[in-house]
Amino acid sequence: METIFSPTPPDVERYQRLRTVVRELNNRMAKTIPKRAFAEVGDALGIRHNGVLEFDNEDETSVLMDCILYDWFQNGKNLVQRYAAAHLFSSGTDEDIMMRACLKAKYRIVSMESSVPGAGVRCKDLLNGGNLFLMDVAMSQLQHVPNGCSLATRTMPVDAYWITGGAALPIDKHTRLVESCEQIERDYSGLLEGRDKYSVSLGIIRACLAAGAYPKETPAWRLAHSKAAPCLETFPYF
Repeated sequence: METIFSPTPPDVERYQRLRTVVRELNNRMAKTIPKRAFAEVGDALGIRHNGVLEFDNEDETSVLMDCILYDWFQNGKNLVQRYAAAHLFSSGTDEDIMMRACLKAKYRIVSMESSVPGAGVRCKDLLNGGNLFLMDVAMSQLQHVPNGCSLATRTMPVDAYWITGGAALPIDKHTRLVESCEQIERDYSGLLEGRDKYSVSLGIIRACLAAGAYPKETPAWRLAHSKAAPCLETFPYF
């Protein structure tokens, strides 16, 4: 029988501290991104056209950055793994805890089952199976969890709960999405050829974006890849 995690006020306080730490780590890791990663992952996500990255809204820039850090591989390692190997933190520090959590990150499609106000949401993992508690204060503020509301998001383990990566994609009908992902995996498995492996999460994210996971803003965000690589201020992350 699964143990149901019940968050305490100290758990929430620690989560808020660790959330700040992981944001800082993400910002540091983002500065190591090579220019060509934007083009290659943009192609894999279907958001690069004629050499230009096109975004329907600002949230999609965070999704791109998340994918580049975790799903762009060189010689068998992604940028998170490379950063961790080059930057060792003192054991047991918040930076060490969150760096290790990033290395264990798992992409999921979760169905939100119930909320714990001021703490997070109890979820069912539709992709990998099982249940988990997502510590996320913003999600917990929902007065009610919408029926059938699901999210595609990267998650990181912290003790008995998980935290989101900050670039979640809303899904209304997960069954249709899974069918789309299977088709995408067949059609686009060669897009990152030479990157050691095709990431299933890229297929999920591409399907979400193609289905219009985020409402469009006008005009669409654009950035010519032929120009200098995007800076952190151009792509707000988390």
